[in-house]
Amino acid sequence: MFENVGGGEILLIMLVILIFFGPKKIPELAQSLGKGLRKFNEAKEGLETQVKTAMKEPLESLNSAKQGFESKLREVAEPLHAELKIPPPQEPAIPSARPLVAETLPRGTLASASADEAPVGEPAVVDTTVPSAAPTAQLPTREA
Repeated sequence: MFENVGGGEILLIMLVILIFFGPKKIPELAQSLGKGLRKFNEAKEGLETQVKTAMKEPLESLNSAKQGFESKLREVAEPLHAELKIPPPQEPAIPSARPLVAETLPRGTLASASADEAPVGEPAVVDTTVPSAAPTAQLPTREA
Protein backbone atom coordinates (compact mmCIF):
# COMPACT_ATOMS: atom_id res chain seq x y z
CA MET A 1 0.00 0.00 0.00
CA PHE A 2 2.79 2.43 0.91
CA GLU A 3 5.48 1.03 -1.38
CA ASN A 4 5.73 4.31 -3.32
CA VAL A 5 6.00 6.56 -0.26
CA GLY A 6 9.56 7.60 0.50
CA GLY A 7 11.17 9.12 3.57
CA GLY A 8 10.48 12.69 2.48
CA GLU A 9 6.78 12.05 2.03
CA ILE A 10 6.49 10.36 5.43
CA LEU A 11 8.26 13.33 7.06
CA LEU A 12 5.86 15.73 5.33
CA ILE A 13 2.83 13.73 6.51
CA MET A 14 4.12 13.72 10.09
CA LEU A 15 4.71 17.47 9.94
CA VAL A 16 1.15 18.08 8.72
CA ILE A 17 -0.23 15.89 11.54
CA LEU A 18 1.88 17.79 14.06
CA ILE A 19 0.59 21.14 12.77
CA PHE A 20 -3.08 20.08 12.72
CA PHE A 21 -3.27 18.22 16.03
CA GLY A 22 -0.40 19.64 18.06
CA PRO A 23 2.15 17.84 20.23
CA LYS A 24 -0.33 17.23 23.09
CA LYS A 25 -2.94 15.40 20.98
CA ILE A 26 -0.61 13.07 19.04
CA PRO A 27 -0.12 10.52 21.90
CA GLU A 28 -3.89 10.37 22.43
CA LEU A 29 -4.45 9.83 18.71
CA ALA A 30 -1.84 7.06 18.59
CA GLN A 31 -3.41 5.36 21.63
CA SER A 32 -6.91 5.49 20.15
CA LEU A 33 -5.55 4.23 16.82
CA GLY A 34 -3.90 1.28 18.61
CA LYS A 35 -7.13 0.44 20.45
CA GLY A 36 -9.10 0.61 17.21
CA LEU A 37 -6.67 -1.71 15.42
CA ARG A 38 -6.76 -4.15 18.34
CA LYS A 39 -10.58 -4.26 18.29
CA PHE A 40 -10.56 -4.69 14.53
CA ASN A 41 -8.17 -7.67 14.77
CA GLU A 42 -10.28 -9.26 17.53
CA ALA A 43 -13.42 -8.89 15.41
CA LYS A 44 -11.61 -10.33 12.38
CA GLU A 45 -10.42 -13.37 14.38
CA GLY A 46 -13.94 -13.90 15.75
CA LEU A 47 -15.39 -13.81 12.25
CA GLU A 48 -12.75 -16.28 11.01
CA THR A 49 -13.59 -18.78 13.76
CA GLN A 50 -17.31 -18.44 13.03
CA VAL A 51 -16.76 -19.11 9.35
CA LYS A 52 -14.53 -22.12 10.08
CA THR A 53 -17.08 -23.69 12.43
CA ALA A 54 -19.92 -22.94 10.02
CA MET A 55 -18.03 -24.74 7.24
CA LYS A 56 -16.84 -27.60 9.45
CA GLU A 57 -20.29 -28.90 10.42
CA PRO A 58 -21.68 -29.39 6.88
CA LEU A 59 -18.43 -30.98 5.72
CA GLU A 60 -18.52 -33.47 8.57
CA SER A 61 -22.14 -34.38 7.78
CA LEU A 62 -21.29 -34.80 4.09
CA ASN A 63 -18.34 -37.06 4.91
CA SER A 64 -20.45 -39.21 7.22
CA ALA A 65 -23.18 -39.48 4.57
CA LYS A 66 -20.56 -40.45 1.98
CA GLN A 67 -19.15 -43.16 4.25
CA GLY A 68 -22.66 -44.49 4.95
CA PHE A 69 -23.45 -44.55 1.24
CA GLU A 70 -20.22 -46.37 0.41
CA SER A 71 -20.79 -48.99 3.13
CA LYS A 72 -24.35 -49.66 1.88
CA LEU A 73 -23.05 -49.87 -1.67
CA ARG A 74 -20.46 -52.46 -0.62
CA GLU A 75 -23.15 -54.48 1.19
CA VAL A 76 -25.28 -54.57 -1.95
CA ALA A 77 -22.33 -55.27 -4.26
CA GLU A 78 -20.84 -58.20 -2.29
CA PRO A 79 -23.61 -60.72 -3.14
CA LEU A 80 -23.50 -59.66 -6.78
CA HIS A 81 -19.73 -60.09 -6.91
CA ALA A 82 -20.00 -63.51 -5.33
CA GLU A 83 -22.71 -64.58 -7.77
CA LEU A 84 -20.81 -63.31 -10.81
CA LYS A 85 -17.48 -64.57 -9.44
CA ILE A 86 -15.91 -61.14 -9.62
CA PRO A 87 -13.21 -60.40 -7.09
CA PRO A 88 -14.21 -57.67 -4.64
CA PRO A 89 -12.90 -54.25 -5.57
CA GLN A 90 -9.84 -53.07 -3.73
CA GLU A 91 -9.61 -49.70 -2.09
CA PRO A 92 -8.36 -47.20 -4.65
CA ALA A 93 -4.76 -46.20 -4.20
CA ILE A 94 -3.92 -42.58 -3.80
CA PRO A 95 -3.78 -41.14 -7.30
CA SER A 96 -0.44 -39.83 -8.40
CA ALA A 97 -0.09 -36.19 -7.64
CA ARG A 98 0.31 -34.61 -11.04
CA PRO A 99 -0.04 -30.86 -11.04
CA LEU A 100 -2.45 -29.26 -13.42
CA VAL A 101 -0.24 -27.13 -15.62
CA ALA A 102 -1.39 -24.95 -18.44
CA GLU A 103 0.41 -25.13 -21.74
CA THR A 104 3.78 -23.51 -21.47
CA LEU A 105 5.06 -23.95 -24.99
CA PRO A 106 3.87 -22.00 -28.02
CA ARG A 107 1.13 -23.43 -30.17
CA GLY A 108 2.30 -26.10 -32.55
CA THR A 109 5.07 -27.38 -30.32
CA LEU A 110 4.82 -31.12 -30.05
CA ALA A 111 5.50 -32.98 -26.83
CA SER A 112 7.92 -35.89 -26.92
CA ALA A 113 5.53 -38.07 -24.91
CA SER A 114 1.78 -38.26 -24.67
CA ALA A 115 -0.08 -37.05 -21.59
CA ASP A 116 -0.24 -40.57 -20.14
CA GLU A 117 3.50 -41.14 -20.60
CA ALA A 118 4.66 -37.80 -19.17
CA PRO A 119 6.80 -38.12 -16.05
CA VAL A 120 5.23 -37.07 -12.79
CA GLY A 121 5.76 -33.41 -12.07
CA GLU A 122 6.36 -32.41 -15.69
CA PRO A 123 3.57 -31.03 -17.85
CA ALA A 124 2.53 -32.86 -20.97
CA VAL A 125 2.18 -30.55 -23.94
CA VAL A 126 -0.35 -31.32 -26.60
CA ASP A 127 -0.28 -30.01 -30.14
CA THR A 128 -3.06 -27.44 -30.28
CA THR A 129 -2.68 -26.26 -33.84
CA VAL A 130 -5.79 -26.28 -35.92
CA PRO A 131 -5.27 -28.34 -39.05
CA SER A 132 -5.80 -26.39 -42.19
CA ALA A 133 -8.55 -27.39 -44.55
CA ALA A 134 -7.65 -30.30 -46.80
CA PRO A 135 -6.77 -29.27 -50.31
CA THR A 136 -9.65 -29.73 -52.67
CA ALA A 137 -9.12 -32.14 -55.51
CA GLN A 138 -9.53 -30.87 -59.01
CA LEU A 139 -12.27 -32.77 -60.73
CA PRO A 140 -11.88 -33.36 -64.43
CA THR A 141 -14.09 -31.17 -66.48
CA ARG A 142 -15.95 -32.24 -69.57
CA GLU A 143 -14.82 -30.65 -72.69
CA ALA A 144 -17.47 -30.18 -75.29
